Amino acid sequence: MVNITFKNVGQGDSVIIEWEEESQDKIGIIDCNQISPEINPVLDFVIEKKVKEIEFLLLSHPHKDHYSGFLALIEYCRSNKINIKRFLHTGSVSIDYLMAASRSKVETKELAKLYKLLMDMRDKSELIMNTFDDNPDTVKNLSNGFKLEFLAPSSLEIEKYIRGVNFPFDEEGSTSNPNGNWLCSIIKIYNENTSVILSSDVESQVLNRLNKRNGRLKQQKTILVQVPHHGSKKNLNKTFWTGLSKYPNTYSVISVGENNYKHPSPEVVEFFTNHPDYILERTDLSIPLSPKAISNSSMLNIFSKKINPINIGLKNQISSKDLSYQISDNSCIKI
Repeated sequence: MVNITFKNVGQGDSVIIEWEEESQDKIGIIDCNQISPEINPVLDFVIEKKVKEIEFLLLSHPHKDHYSGFLALIEYCRSNKINIKRFLHTGSVSIDYLMAASRSKVETKELAKLYKLLMDMRDKSELIMNTFDDNPDTVKNLSNGFKLEFLAPSSLEIEKYIRGVNFPFDEEGSTSNPNGNWLCSIIKIYNENTSVILSSDVESQVLNRLNKRNGRLKQQKTILVQVPHHGSKKNLNKTFWTGLSKYPNTYSVISVGENNYKHPSPEVVEFFTNHPDYILERTDLSIPLSPKAISNSSMLNIFSKKINPINIGLKNQISSKDLSYQISDNSCIKI
């Protein structure tokens, strides 16, 4: 059994994985976005839960809305003797790497500061730093037969990043270089029968190679998915999501907050809402956007066309929240 929580971190990603190993509670953290310097939901979680050890921190790709809270989290853990075993990431640590992922000097300095701290901790044997790609032999055992492995980035995406191939579109604003999305991870958490897909901001065509006849998603049925890039229309691959082997009522989660990119796109919301096998949920709404929750298209139009529910006068009725799921064999229970 594995618990997966999509934290409400505004316009960004933070996913917490929890499992039990030899009667010990374990935790892994994928991305860490802070809403503001004063609001870091993942750090608050670690403090409230009195976490003593973190199995891994993982950066899906080097964009600010995925790493902005890591520095404060790591500094707190270091000061309070909370052991972080590993830091996992998808790129090499060099000035070229940092600059190619960032658009501004401020963000480059922030990313460099994070990696400087991590390398200092590595050099003092306080943690292990590892890069990862889609190597099928890189597998992390969790609990009760569940495992974690990486499906992306592949050498194809990494080569595009190194060569400076322009990412197909730009929805990164003034801070992050869209080419950083070539390094996006896709993570599969699975046992013999059941899988979860965490897709970060992956480019839509990258998904195509995963669903081929001998692809690594053919071995299990999917029961929970993360919708890529906060529900961006340009990351939507309808063919992939329709053809994916999945259970009925598979939860599909959009991590999203107030933004200027019109995330999530009405087309993405409509696709996952109307698809018979998916139940759509969002971290910026306190009700699921699904046929079970929305009984008419006018409600769908209201929610999908607005950037944030506060903008439609629902501040008191609709509140942001975390979304948590308990995964077991053939089962995904919202908790």
